This record gives sequence, C-alpha cells and structure tokens, in this order.
Amino acid sequence: MTAETMSDGDGYSRELWLNAVAAALGLTYSAYQQLRAARTLPPGPWGVPFLGYAPFLSNHCTYLKYNELARRYGPICSFTQRGNTVILLSDHKLIKTAFDMKQITGRPNDGYMDIIGGYGAVNSTGKLWESQRKFLHLVLRHMGMTFTGHNRLNMENRIMIEVSTLTETFHKTCGKPIDLNAGSLCLAITNVISSLMMSVRFEPNDPRFERYMNMVDEGFKLFGMLRPVSLFLPRRHITDERNIQEKIKNNHQEIAKYFQGIIEEHRSTFDPNSIRDLVDSYLLEIKRSEEAGTMDQLFQGLDPNRQVQQILGDLFSAGMETIKNTILWAMVYMLHYPDVMTKVQDEIDSVVGQYKSPVLDDYPNLPYTQATLYEVLRKSSITPLGTTHATTSDVTLNGYHIPTGAQIIPLQHFVHNDPNLWDEPEAFKPERFINAEGKVKKPDCFLPFGVGNIYIFSKHIIYIYMCVCEIFIDCYFNFFYHRSEKMPG
Repeated sequence: MTAETMSDGDGYSRELWLNAVAAALGLTYSAYQQLRAARTLPPGPWGVPFLGYAPFLSNHCTYLKYNELARRYGPICSFTQRGNTVILLSDHKLIKTAFDMKQITGRPNDGYMDIIGGYGAVNSTGKLWESQRKFLHLVLRHMGMTFTGHNRLNMENRIMIEVSTLTETFHKTCGKPIDLNAGSLCLAITNVISSLMMSVRFEPNDPRFERYMNMVDEGFKLFGMLRPVSLFLPRRHITDERNIQEKIKNNHQEIAKYFQGIIEEHRSTFDPNSIRDLVDSYLLEIKRSEEAGTMDQLFQGLDPNRQVQQILGDLFSAGMETIKNTILWAMVYMLHYPDVMTKVQDEIDSVVGQYKSPVLDDYPNLPYTQATLYEVLRKSSITPLGTTHATTSDVTLNGYHIPTGAQIIPLQHFVHNDPNLWDEPEAFKPERFINAEGKVKKPDCFLPFGVGNIYIFSKHIIYIYMCVCEIFIDCYFNFFYHRSEKMPG
C-alpha cells in the first residue's frame, strides 16, 4: 500500500515537473521570438510571453491607446498580440505609401473574415479585389457617382428627392424636439443607396425597411462587442467570443438572405437592354460569362450570388453609416458653434438666394460651407482607425522588415489631430481649409475617407450626399438644443 502510494506521488511530481519544464521552455521560446523580431521590427512596447501587448489594451476607445503608442514610439510602431504582429501607422505619407504597396493588400485572418469568406469588395484580396475595383469604378461612374458628366444629374436627382422629403419632415417638427438618429434620416440615406443599388425605395414605416435596419443595427452592435484582442488568433476560440461570432454569422446569413431575395426579383424581370441598377449590372456580367463559358474565371470561381450579396452589404454599410454619422456630427457642431452656422447660412443666401433650392453646382461657389464640412470630417474622424490591411508577403516599410500576415492599422484620428500638421487641432476652425485667395484647400494630411478598399467605392456617393444635404439643411433650418437637455457632445 505504501509503495503504491509513493508511486502515485512520484508520478504526480513528475507530471508537475514536466509541465513546469514545458512552461519554462515555452516562455523562453516566446521571449526569444520577441527578441529576434525586435531587431528588425519598428519600435514598440514589450508585452508578456504568449499574450504580447494584449493585456494592456483597453476594450474601450482602443484608438486612443494606439495614439499614445504613436506619440511615444513615432510614426511607425509595432507590438505583438497573441503571436500576431501589429503595425501602427500615424504618418499620412507613410500610410499612403503603405496602402499603395501590393504586399499590403491582404485582409486580417480573423473570425469575421472567416464569415465573409473573401467575398465582396472590402474584404476581398488579390485578383478578385483588383477586378471588382475596376468593375465597380466603371459601373458606379456610369450611374452618376461622379462630380462631372451628365450622368451625375441622375445621382443628384435621387439625392434631391430624398433630401426634399427629409426637409419636409423637419418642417413638420419645427419648434419641437426631434431625434435625428431616428428613422427619417436613416430612411433618406437608405433610399438613395438602395435606389442606386437595387431600385428599391422605402416608405416611412415600411416593414422591409424596419427589418433591414434592425439587421444592420444588430450587426454593428455585435461587431462592436468583439474585443480588440478577439480580432487576433487564437482569442476567437474562447467561449464568449465564439458565441458573439456565431451571432454575427447568423446576422450575416439573414442579411444575405434578404439581399438574395432582391437578386431573385431582379432575375425574374431582367432585361439586358435596360440596366436599372447595380444588381442588373452584375446580372449582365454573369450572363456574359455564362454565354462565354468563363464562369470559372468570374469572381475567381467564387459563388456569384454570394459575391453580389456581399457587394450590396459592403456598399450599404460603408455609405449609410458614414453619411448618417457625419450629418449628425455636423448638426452637433452647429449647436456648439452657432456663429459658424450663421456664416454658412449667410454664404448660402448670398450665392444661392433665399428662395431658390440649392443644387450641387452651387457647391464650388460656397467655400466656407465646403470648409465647414471638411472641418466636421476632420474633427469627428468617425473612422478613427482606417481599414486594417495585412501583408501578403514579407515587405520592407520605412526601413523595417514587416513579416507576412502582419496587420497594418492606419491611425486616422491621430493624423487629424496631430499638432505638427494642424494649428490648434482641438479647435473647430473651418478657416483652416481656406487659403489666402479665399479658395478651399485640402491638405495631403486630410484623410476623411481613409485609404482602404471600402472608401474607394463609396466616397463619391458619401461626399455628394453630404454636400447636398448640408446645403439644404443649413439653408432652411436653425438648430437649437432644448434648455432642459444636456448639450450633445
């Protein structure tokens, strides 16, 4: 009995000893890897073995922590996070240089990208991304997403219809509090994008609109619940994160099902001689590939239906949220700076006239109004971290060796608030965008639409809509906050 007990004890001791040796070896190897990488990587903070810098990152306002690292370590810095290399770029020239490099066109290998599956325009890479960029550029320009040419009038007319409807809603509530984050603003924005993409226009209280908005809102909330560290392997395998990702997957499937219904409706009424919208443009491309026997080459062999679904989702999410949040921020700044609002209104009155509806052609003659929109975009920086890219192969950037699979994050909020680039960056000063001749200037360090894939396709519709909407709203309305309410920040 005694010998048997001692034998069990010896086995347990050996197991503890082996575990301790394995842990020590693991820690030693992790430290060795960090030291080896530190010799060629950009400067940055030390983390702890295995976890890297992950334990020191807050789940709230991560971009502010990244800004601190940029101030401490310079325009390019790095850290490891659970075995992954993260590169932060806070210099606008370096950001543009990096995102022009073919080796930095990849996408992060994380749980969300697994759900997307490489489809769409935002999360695709390689030849698919290149082909979709060219195709969308041509199609969207033809449909009016441009500041020049006769096709632009088609886009402007779509926008004018929705902005007029929105201003009518505002007129009905004049003198009364209004929740600008509610349905009317979202409806006006969604209708412009949906009419362009799939010839759909929603009416107020339309159950289809409410269903879609609920799905989109849920998707954004779920994605916001993912902790920063969960975007890097292997954190996604932790139970809580896996549950969230499962919900994101279900939400994505529901939205895809919604878009597939739109695609099927288009197929049943498709006329190749009368292309109505973006969905029809894709159906025409698919038809041509079927007739030519090149379906295996179209979308690099991926499922055409899923590709169209994701394209619609990419453009909706990019356009709607950006436009809505920018307009809301514009109104907030007008509340905080009524003198700016007065100057904008006076300029519109002098150029457009008090009794004439403004059009996009008036915008070049409204430098202070345009500068105000630029300042709203700079100050709000609604996408403080630009689209994260990943290296597809080893690359040298600014003299540093960046390994394959490293994640490249542009710090747009930092650039827009860098005192070395902007005079009094904390102040709201539209005048900073006007030169000595009274004309609008746009510095190279102004990155309102980022440099990632998503804004390449949507920036024109976003900007055109915001221009028209700002002119209309500032032309007809003054905004005040109710004395019983706290000034929005």
